[in-house]
This record gives sequence, structure tokens and C-alpha cells, in this order.
Amino acid sequence: MKRSPINLRPLLRIKPGTNAKAIALVASGYARLAAAGDTTARDEAIQRLDWLAARGPGWGYHFPVQTRFFAYSAESPNTIATSFAAHAFLDGLELMNLKRLATQIEAACDFLCETMMTERFFRYVTNEDELVHNANLLACSVLIRAGRLLERRDLSERARPAVLTSLAAQRSDGSWPYAATGGEWVDNFHTAYVLEALAVCAHTVPEATDALDRGVEYWQRELFLPDGTPKYTPGHVFPVDAHCYASAIDAYLALAPWQASAHERAERIAALLVARMLAPSGYVYFQQTRFWLNRVPFVRWTTAPSFKALAGILLSRKRESSASLD
Repeated sequence: MKRSPINLRPLLRIKPGTNAKAIALVASGYARLAAAGDTTARDEAIQRLDWLAARGPGWGYHFPVQTRFFAYSAESPNTIATSFAAHAFLDGLELMNLKRLATQIEAACDFLCETMMTERFFRYVTNEDELVHNANLLACSVLIRAGRLLERRDLSERARPAVLTSLAAQRSDGSWPYAATGGEWVDNFHTAYVLEALAVCAHTVPEATDALDRGVEYWQRELFLPDGTPKYTPGHVFPVDAHCYASAIDAYLALAPWQASAHERAERIAALLVARMLAPSGYVYFQQTRFWLNRVPFVRWTTAPSFKALAGILLSRKRESSASLD
């Protein structure tokens, strides 16, 4: 179904649904646009933040999921969707000064700590103790960012042991496996998630800075073509996935305090995304395979993360322009 170049869902009577992670990504995108000066974006962001607030804390997907490690039912909370929702609230607070969101942020942090945290890391889903590094570090980034914005040092301290757990799993070449057991593979977008989260965590966990440098060096060396095209895995260029473009842009935006070339690299990847994957009607294509372009729309996977990433580019330009005038 997912790999079909034709959208079979209408034929099979699969109805569209509303996905919490997609809503969170769009909310973050509108918060970025509001901070960049778009006067219409604030209300759009608030509408989606209110939708998330009415359904949390603890967010999942509107469809049942089967992965290589575990299965979980529709709407079951998971750490990935919850972390993106929490970051949307954090964007609303930081970028739009919506102080009322502090309650939602604290509730999300409490959910992660009380439901998803083991002694050493944050689990992906409840009742499954597999260590998945991108999920663990995304949760850590929520607590550390919340600790900074809410002036709650205890949240950052709760995240520290989990950050150290994933730091200890970094390989000698700078990469991280997807998971601690049975997940030996490396791909572009999960590596981007790890690096984006570590870029947040490194402000509070100084041990993360060296790992971050080595991780970025590996990522740039093994997971991109010279022109900036994101490879899917170290050994395979195809499929060239829109999600890899979007997650790379957001990772580089987060890496800006740590990497001098981060803004330039984010801009280059954004230009490729727009040139290659943006449909004339405004949605984002799924994948470029070796033989064809898969144009099927996947809002959660391609359009929503691309919207957030490109909004981040606009906000970055606005900040650079303002800084040059000072």
C-alpha cells in the first residue's frame, strides 16, 4: 500500500483521518511563521494547539501500527507523537508567548516521565522496554527544552540519565543504531532525529557535544550526496524520501549553534526539496525511486514535516536579517 505509486486508499474505502503528529508539525510550522511576521499564522497555530490540548497528554496515531519490534493499537500513546506534540506547545510558548501552554507542557513532561520512562531511558510505547534511540532522545529534548523555558531544572535533571544512555551507544564511526537490540540499521531521518534532539540536549548535558560533533560528521559523510541530496541509508541513495529532506532541514536548524555551516546546508536542502518534491498544488511528493516519482500524498510523512521545516527556514532568514540590522 505505502509503496504503490497510485493512491489505492479511495478504491479500498480507507477513510482519511486526523493524525496528532501531523497536527503538531503544522502547529509548529505556523508558530514559526508567526514569529517570522506572518500575521495570519498565529490563529492557525492556536487552533491546532487547542486541538492537541483537548486530546492529551499522551498522543498516538489514528491507525494501528506494526513495526519490526512491536505492535500497538490506534490512538495508543507513543513517545514520538507525544514528543512532537510537546514541542508544538513549546514552540507556542517560545515563539508566540502563549504562557497558558505551560500547563500542557508540564502535563506532557509528566506523561513521559511517569508512563514512558524506565530507569535508564524513555521507551517508545507503554509495556515495551526496547531502547529506540531517536524516541529516547526526542523525549529528552522535550524535558530539557521545557526545563529551560519553564525554569524547572528538575526536568532537565530527569532527562540527563537517558541522554547518557544513548550517548554510550554511539558507535566508533559516529553513528547510532536504530535500537539497542535487533535494530542495527542506520538511516538518514532517524539519524537526523537523534542529532536534532542532541543539539537541544547539549546545551544542558555537556557530554553530548563531542558525540554531536562525531554524529554530524558521520551523517554528512555517509548519508548525503555532494549536492546535498539525502541518501536513504549509507549504502543506498534510493528511495529519495521527502521525509529525509524535511528532517535534515530541521536538524541543521537546530545544529546552528554548534555548526558554522548549518544554515547554509539547511538552505541548500530546502531548495532541493522545493525544486524536486513540491507539487504545483502545494502538497509534497512521497519518494523519488530509481525509476519513478511517487506522487502519493502522505500528510504526516511528507507535507506536514516539510511545512514545518520550510517555515523554519523563513524564521531563520528573518532572524539573520534582524541581526544584520543591529
